Amino acid sequence: MATCGNPNAPAVKFERLPTFAEPTHYDVRLSPCLNQFSFEGLSTVDVTIKEATDVLKVHAQSLLIQSVSLVANPGDAAKTCDTSYDDKLNILSIKLPSVVQPQKVQLIFKFVGELNDKMRGFYRSQYKDKSGSEKFLASTQFESTYARYAFPCFDEPIYKATFDITLEVENHLTALSNMNVVSETPSTGGKRKIVKFATTPKMSSYLVAFAVGELEYISAQTKSGVEMRVYTVPGKKEQGQYSLDLSVKCIDWYNEWFDIPYPLPKCDLIAIPDFSMGAMENWGLVTYREIALLVDPGVTSTRQKSRVALVVAHELAHLWFGNLVTMKWWTDLWLKEGFASFMEYMFVGANCPEFKIWLHFLNDELASGMSLDGLRNSHPIEVEIDNPNELDEIYDSITYAKSNSVNRMLCYYLSEPVFQKGLRLYLKKFQYSNAVTQDLWTALSEASGQNVNELMSGWTQQMGFPVLNVSQRQDGNNRILTVQQRRFISDGGEDSKNSLWQVPITVSVGSSPNDVKARFLLREKQQEFVVEGVAPGEWVKLNSGTTGFYRVEYSDEMLTAMLPDIASRKMPVLDRFGLINDLSALLNTGRVSIAQFVQVAASSANEDEYVVWGAIDEGMSKLLMCAREMSDDTLKSAKQLVIKMFEKSGAELGFAEQSGEDSQKMMLRALVQARLARAGHRPTIEKFNQLFTDFLEKGTPIHPDIRLATFGVVARCGGKEGFDKLMNLRETTTFQEIERQAMIAMSQTPEQPLLAQLFEYGFEKNKVRPQDQLYLFVGTGSTHMGQQYAWKYFCEHIKEFLEKYGGANSSLFQRCLKFAGESFGSEQRAVEFQDYFCNCKELNDTDRQTLARPIGQTVEAIRLNARLLESNRSVIETLLKQSNL
Repeated sequence: MATCGNPNAPAVKFERLPTFAEPTHYDVRLSPCLNQFSFEGLSTVDVTIKEATDVLKVHAQSLLIQSVSLVANPGDAAKTCDTSYDDKLNILSIKLPSVVQPQKVQLIFKFVGELNDKMRGFYRSQYKDKSGSEKFLASTQFESTYARYAFPCFDEPIYKATFDITLEVENHLTALSNMNVVSETPSTGGKRKIVKFATTPKMSSYLVAFAVGELEYISAQTKSGVEMRVYTVPGKKEQGQYSLDLSVKCIDWYNEWFDIPYPLPKCDLIAIPDFSMGAMENWGLVTYREIALLVDPGVTSTRQKSRVALVVAHELAHLWFGNLVTMKWWTDLWLKEGFASFMEYMFVGANCPEFKIWLHFLNDELASGMSLDGLRNSHPIEVEIDNPNELDEIYDSITYAKSNSVNRMLCYYLSEPVFQKGLRLYLKKFQYSNAVTQDLWTALSEASGQNVNELMSGWTQQMGFPVLNVSQRQDGNNRILTVQQRRFISDGGEDSKNSLWQVPITVSVGSSPNDVKARFLLREKQQEFVVEGVAPGEWVKLNSGTTGFYRVEYSDEMLTAMLPDIASRKMPVLDRFGLINDLSALLNTGRVSIAQFVQVAASSANEDEYVVWGAIDEGMSKLLMCAREMSDDTLKSAKQLVIKMFEKSGAELGFAEQSGEDSQKMMLRALVQARLARAGHRPTIEKFNQLFTDFLEKGTPIHPDIRLATFGVVARCGGKEGFDKLMNLRETTTFQEIERQAMIAMSQTPEQPLLAQLFEYGFEKNKVRPQDQLYLFVGTGSTHMGQQYAWKYFCEHIKEFLEKYGGANSSLFQRCLKFAGESFGSEQRAVEFQDYFCNCKELNDTDRQTLARPIGQTVEAIRLNARLLESNRSVIETLLKQSNL
């Protein structure tokens, strides 16, 4: 990224807490007031001093500290201490009355805090009750560095301690925390109650949690006797049944898989109306966005229901990976996120076969991780974190999706039983403690007898991933493969670092496409491998089952040999997806042309799997994006080509669910019909309009899986009348998925006054929750007008965005920033985007430092779009001529 702002501004020197003191126990008593949006606090911390010192340091932020005192020895009177505060580091320094030698002491803090509206720390969340009255509840989000907003603490993951939490609340409210309630007594005046919770296990501060509000719940018990509850605001508890049933199964399954029983007596799952992340794994009190926990069988789409299953399983996996064993520092964030992400798929794959979840894994995890990691502005899995205030940006597709995919690759390479044995060793050794990546490799090496560190460090310590260039020759009954590796960079350029990986290669062949014919480990830049027993005409494919985190670029001869078995679907679905997704990614590098991609896509005319059509659809949308930038006539012809390719499948699939078909079929129907409608296929558009009209006028339900596609057609083709109907639907529904879908659809309107109305409604009138406002940007890239409007709006309102989301380090702010620019496709736009942030008066140099990677990634994405267009301009013209369009 270009140098912006003041190039000589010194980087803020960050410091961690000194290691000469550590907490062993906290006693935290809070008294929140939901009318005043404030809370009073009293906290006693037992501290072990390990070296002589006259100062102690703790974290605190946005707290009014009324007093700090020290009890040096049991029975002594508390002595008041002077304090000083560093606003940049959020560190409160406590001057001790004299030098204290190594011993145990107690610190007592009296303080007042705010129940803020920024979805971090101890914050307030707003909702409407059945009568439409405005209500509030209070909840917490402490990861990564926000426990310090609720009470002074050693707010780094290494400082594990036990916690006694007491909440004083109004009598009619429910109070929850990590542990079970041990006593409930009336307060002095009798108007409030004092709720005391059991002592927690030893844990990091970011996992402490509380919730206070008018809540209702449903409950069940696991085989092992753990009390599971799902809490919601009044009127929604029945929608928690699906997650409750799943969570019970989940705890029992993980108890067995990890061979360590869940150690707490209870685990609550609570749906919070305002929530910035998807969910948060607080030990014993797991918090969720409503949309990530609640399911209405008649209204929730299959896709969303599978996401709920994944999120529930992800958070509960953290009870072992993250909570029981915690990373020492945020550099190893992937140790919890990568494994919770992998285990969610292991659980859902084993317990919810109807979702075919490993097929979705390829698109949602593998391809998503590769998409970000193909950029020069990516980062390694083990990313050096200096200042944890800059952490929000690495809760991204590298930390989650790439880590997840690399775990899957390793699991396949070592075999599941060996992988499981290594994880059990690791969890048992480090339970109630902290670990680093090396500790995990050591455990897996012990379980497998292999040098896992040597195999894996390339995947976690360097940025990017390889593309294997493969060619072949026949020698009698053997196939000789020449394999070269280089870093896959989306712009097709050179890798200055000359990165090298150890790549586990699996090979399948045409005569036995479902089996792994051979396994190799590529260690060098280029190696030859012999696959024995392959007939001369037979195809050979690398990355069998698409289990490896690498792309493959085949010689023309090898690719052509596979086309018939892609067409006949004899090649397994995971391989068909991998092949087409690799080709789609290679389009950007300029090493595959859009014409070559269309040839392979055309051979998939008989395809019947949703995820493979998804990969085809992604490649075709690149064709349409280029055509749109070329001319109106070119776009019209490209749409005709899309109709030609999708029409047969559209006719066969129809719109209605057929009895006996699997859950993927309806999603495939939605994908194919939506693409036909976007290409201007009149019969399809009319059918969608009819579905919407019947829904409004006759109450005929729209199948949840085709609802978003229907709304999209109405927004794009229905003018003001259609837009108003969608707006009315959003206003009157109580279900978050429908709210979100209506919003995404309305953002696709081709009419600027309507888009302006939507942005005013969502951002200025605040009719859309801040956590969901980024969805207003999602559809704007579908038209030139929308692109331009969204970007201009973001620039003109950046000050309000920063205020609303709590600053430049907010992941919500950063996602809006990316959405506002990434669909552009010219060098001029790339420069304009970069210059804007360089010169923006609302950002200081620290903000620019924080935003360097998100800005760099977006500028790179814009240039990739421009490059794709330039390298395919003449190819597209020729292709459309040859197709008589």
